Amino acid sequence: MPTYKKELSRLIDHFKRAYQIIVGLAITLACTKLFPNDIAQIPEDTSFWLFCTFFITVVPIFHGGDRSLDIKYLRQQPVGFWGRAAYVWDVYMLLITAILFVKIAQAIPGTTILGTGSSSPGTPTLFYKWMAFMLFVDVGILIVDGVKNKLLNTRAQAELGAYIKWIVLNISLAAVCLVAEHSSACITAVSANIISIIVFAFALLRTILDYIFGKDFMFP
Repeated sequence: MPTYKKELSRLIDHFKRAYQIIVGLAITLACTKLFPNDIAQIPEDTSFWLFCTFFITVVPIFHGGDRSLDIKYLRQQPVGFWGRAAYVWDVYMLLITAILFVKIAQAIPGTTILGTGSSSPGTPTLFYKWMAFMLFVDVGILIVDGVKNKLLNTRAQAELGAYIKWIVLNISLAAVCLVAEHSSACITAVSANIISIIVFAFALLRTILDYIFGKDFMFP
């Protein structure tokens, strides 16, 4: 392998590691919120279903972000000011997405100790808000990335053809999360659990379609 290829591969790997560390932190943080009450209460545990929604959504977005650096930059060097600026932009967008994963993980409700010494489960409204925000940010990143790659005429254009479908999937799940956010603020705990299961079902469908539409992108 030529020296410049090795150096380019190392440059990409450096930022991938930072991305992986932050995403790993988010998943670890989410795990601390798992089973806040009792493992036997899984069917009625909102936090469990929110964790599942988070986990099932993180994987394909992390996978796609990691692959995007390889597809766009491992095969060819960033050339010129705009080519290098595009690389720096992509790196920052990956890290911002990873940071949003951390915020989503933090928003998974655990148990809050009250002044009386008893405990009360948190509400899922903040989780839905951060999840929707992350998905809308990802939509913006996909739109900018599609325009950027078309203007720079990169070799990755053919493999980035799933962007439009991913945008639709992200907007759809974000809309579901926003509806769930407003609904969860004024319903009983039982209904909140039902809503969390419904949101998980939509997130699972989104992940399945994500891999179906992006199979050529996701797998070399």
